[in-house]
Amino acid sequence: MLDPDIAALLGPAAPPPALSPDSIADMRAGMRAMGGALTGAKLPVVQDHSADGVAVRLYRPSAAHDLPLLVFLHGGGWFLGDLDTHDAMHRQLARQAGCAVLAVAYRLAPEHRFPAGLDDALAALRWARREAARLGCDVARIALGGESAGANLAAAVTLRLRTAGEAQPLFQLLVHPVTDMRFALPSIGAVAAPGLERRYLEACRALYLGAADPDDPLVSPLRAGSHAGLAPAIVLTAEEDPLRDDGEFYAAALVRAGVETLACRLPSLPHGFLFLPVAIPAVANAYACIARLILRHFSRDSGALLDNG
Repeated sequence: MLDPDIAALLGPAAPPPALSPDSIADMRAGMRAMGGALTGAKLPVVQDHSADGVAVRLYRPSAAHDLPLLVFLHGGGWFLGDLDTHDAMHRQLARQAGCAVLAVAYRLAPEHRFPAGLDDALAALRWARREAARLGCDVARIALGGESAGANLAAAVTLRLRTAGEAQPLFQLLVHPVTDMRFALPSIGAVAAPGLERRYLEACRALYLGAADPDDPLVSPLRAGSHAGLAPAIVLTAEEDPLRDDGEFYAAALVRAGVETLACRLPSLPHGFLFLPVAIPAVANAYACIARLILRHFSRDSGALLDNG
């Protein structure tokens, strides 16, 4: 059951409009208004940079040197969101987890279809590795994360790194990731969430992919022939999310491939819960949980196994 405070805030949900140039512009404006209404945590350092042409924003919770760094990719169906819409989210992650966060403004569909956003995500991670010391971050503790569409991109980046023979991030943080663009997993039909019906998800897919193959592992990471050798993973799903199985099936695939994986279903939360006000207790608890997991994974010995504590 959806958390009552969240249900009261969201109110009766109307189906999203059919995606068109006009409706996309309206939805982007609406997300900017919603993001601007959220109060972000005060941080001592917030800096905009260009990561080899990709706009990024660095959030530092302290001026200390050698902070661990989380490169983070926002959600929004591959066509919504930017550094300003998700500013409060990134501030909250940095403050609570005690790590630097590098937010990435990857290119959006339909103006820039697959693999443009994925290319930007990979470029930002490579830049972060190269510039970590200059940014006051620990080059040995760089992780990659994202939520929703951003988590899809993060998972795909680990596959690209493996193919290129490059080092994996210290860990990957996947918050309700999209992992199978066929949208055929059981929770799609089992969890009712107005606004995330199959029709809308398929429209988002069409905007992002164009003529690209939805079975491409860089689009649908669950469909990769192997998941061996990928970064240790934290996979968080939301109980009231039609895309819940995308994360849980992916976590199972990682485990089968021998990848250290911690999977957790957060109760009473909807898809996109990180974009909700942290004043809601259920949202605050979720942030606290994620922050503990980030802190623990940055703090643990690199060879230590994950536990369920």
